[in-house]
Amino acid sequence: GQWCTRVPLICFGNVEWHLTDRCLRQFGREQCIPLEVPDSQRAFHGRDGRQGTRDWPTKLAKFIAIWENRQSQDIVIPTQVGRMGYHDPYLDRYRQTSVRYMTPEGAADGALADGMERIKDMTTGRTE
Repeated sequence: GQWCTRVPLICFGNVEWHLTDRCLRQFGREQCIPLEVPDSQRAFHGRDGRQGTRDWPTKLAKFIAIWENRQSQDIVIPTQVGRMGYHDPYLDRYRQTSVRYMTPEGAADGALADGMERIKDMTTGRTE
């Protein structure tokens, strides 16, 4: 459906991407590693539309073309069955690229959980 489409949302000179592949778990879908954020012509951000050009259809033609072809941009992702495993590719990437803990207590809990998972990996022969 339309809710699961990667398209630009356009309002006059502003372009924001609707990046549903970044929040699939919220909708009960398998979470894949999200694609890179497309170019949204950051130069248009921060403008209020009262100054500069008003010829947005020409300036934003490539984004309008993507929007008009939005049915071909639907993301078809299977429903998530069960819990995501510790070594799911998305979670491995998340652990490598994200700030995971906001407090020292959370970091201690996370380090303990990670340590337990490493012990489990060693006992089952999984190496990375």
